[in-house]
Amino acid sequence: MPIPPPPNLTFLRENKIPEEPEIENIWPWAQQEMWPGRKVAQMVKSAMEAARSKNIAQATVILDEVGPHLGDRTKLVYPIGALLQRIGRVQAVDRLLDVASETYPEDSNVSNARSKLRP
Repeated sequence: MPIPPPPNLTFLRENKIPEEPEIENIWPWAQQEMWPGRKVAQMVKSAMEAARSKNIAQATVILDEVGPHLGDRTKLVYPIGALLQRIGRVQAVDRLLDVASETYPEDSNVSNARSKLRP
């Protein structure tokens, strides 16, 4: 029995789905749906409190939960960078600062975070 010919898929080329504009991800997590600011702020605060109490495991869990939902909030570069540093992810802080500085060269949140985290 002969192999049937391949299906005609030229219609796929004609009906392209428009791609969403690519936003540079500055964070060490792949970004998903951006969470509301209030929820993010509460979780970052909880992670900071856990880190301050030397509960690094809890801070890490919270940070890894909220990390994929930060979006383009450059005002969080410093607190997230400080938390990453506190839990021992120094290379992630360096990458965060480098990518954020390149992506948002005029952003005062980014430059302030760099000066505080890497004086």
